[in-house]
Amino acid sequence: MIDPPQRRKITMNAVVVAIDSNHDFATIAAFNYRQLNVYPYIDEKGFILERCQGQLACRIYVASAASRSNVVYLTGVGHGSYDTFTGHYYNAIFTVGNYSPEESQGKIIHFLSCQIAARLGVDFVNRGCLAFFGYDIDFIFISTTADIFFKCDSEIDRAFAEGLTAEEVYQRVYTLYTQYAEESFLQGDLNTFKYLETDRDHLCAPSVDPRWGDCQARLE
Repeated sequence: MIDPPQRRKITMNAVVVAIDSNHDFATIAAFNYRQLNVYPYIDEKGFILERCQGQLACRIYVASAASRSNVVYLTGVGHGSYDTFTGHYYNAIFTVGNYSPEESQGKIIHFLSCQIAARLGVDFVNRGCLAFFGYDIDFIFISTTADIFFKCDSEIDRAFAEGLTAEEVYQRVYTLYTQYAEESFLQGDLNTFKYLETDRDHLCAPSVDPRWGDCQARLE
């Protein structure tokens, strides 16, 4: 029997910054799922969690939190465009070229948001981000099956928290999206099937192209 690969131990006092909007239907739904299924798991894995959520999902608070040297991972949910990730009531948090290098340098970043991978994700990597995960078109979910979509996306956070590399994370998330898409198709839920496949195929990560970072990046 082959022993499972040994994951590296997490550096003491490694911080994850959670940046979450919760001001409309879409962000509230994702935020509530993440509160129950993502952040307790990250905490369980030994990370220190710093929350910039709700009214604190604003540029002034995030800039201070993200720039600290012991921050290893940025994650969260918010609306976005190709060059901007927004927080509370569309407050621009990260815009291409308009944040300090310390906010991305040496970190892994994953945001559940529309479009931002196309330009902002690339900019993060150009400014020292080790790996970026996000979407280059609108992230679409079906309200009646929303938890399936959020579960697939949240597997990014959970897998990184377990110490997997960016390549391993991507493969696990791709497989999960595919599994739920196939199940939805067999159940005759063609809308869920279609949009799960679309979100899966527009998930950007180092495994898709090196513009989104290093496939061997992991949390340490």
